[in-house]
Amino acid sequence: MAIRISLIFIIIISGCTVFKKNPTKGNPPGTAQINDTLYIDETEVTNISWREYLYYLSSIEKDEGKYQTALPDTLVWNSDTSANPLSEYYHRHPSFNNYPVVGISYEQAIEFCKWRTYAANQGIYLDKIKDPLNHLKDSFPLKFYYRLPTQEEWEMVASGNLTATEFPYGYKVVYTKWRGKKTKMFNCIFPDDNPHPSDPHSPDIKIYTADVKTFLPNFYDAYNIIGNVAEMISEKGVAKGGSFSHSLDSCKVSINQYYSKPEMWLGFRCVAVKVK
Repeated sequence: MAIRISLIFIIIISGCTVFKKNPTKGNPPGTAQINDTLYIDETEVTNISWREYLYYLSSIEKDEGKYQTALPDTLVWNSDTSANPLSEYYHRHPSFNNYPVVGISYEQAIEFCKWRTYAANQGIYLDKIKDPLNHLKDSFPLKFYYRLPTQEEWEMVASGNLTATEFPYGYKVVYTKWRGKKTKMFNCIFPDDNPHPSDPHSPDIKIYTADVKTFLPNFYDAYNIIGNVAEMISEKGVAKGGSFSHSLDSCKVSINQYYSKPEMWLGFRCVAVKVK
């Protein structure tokens, strides 16, 4: 059984969505480079990445307490008067594997960053060893660490190479053409959306998150940094970028969203800092 668990662990760290090697040499897994030491996730952290984290806690580390603490609040999709089917399917169903994880608290996001730092660095170390099963308890060098971005970092990435006053969304346009049709650049509520949803919790409203690579990346190759889900930053209670349930105006780079608990519209992405 110990050998089987070890093999599963090696498969996880070599194939896990948050640990896959970036084709750009030297980038921490899953990231795009911002400067010499700072990298940012190309996408928001996904449901499948979070489930891999949960699997590690329950089957590798075997810590039931940590596992229970890390479970997302799937009831965020429900309203006070109705249940939304997404509360049952969104986190678990394979169709939503590459959608952003939601229902996560600030504290849960911080713990995920710590775990990802440990597991990704260990995975890189073991990947260079011919017999990794015999080296699972080795100490290994810390090449980088993951954390939530500061507000300054997030706004810099979201703005790209554009000035925020002239281009408040970090893109030159908010609409583009796709197959001859006018198409929104972001997953949020545009002024001409019809019907305009009054209660995003309602099961009758067909608005929610999108696949993390649905829309075009920005200058830094960050997908959905505007819209889809608002993203936590290092300051607790503050998120940036707006979401599928926010108006276009609310998604400007300079605007903050505020939260005090897990929300259906709230997720996160990590930055990685290279250790010199």
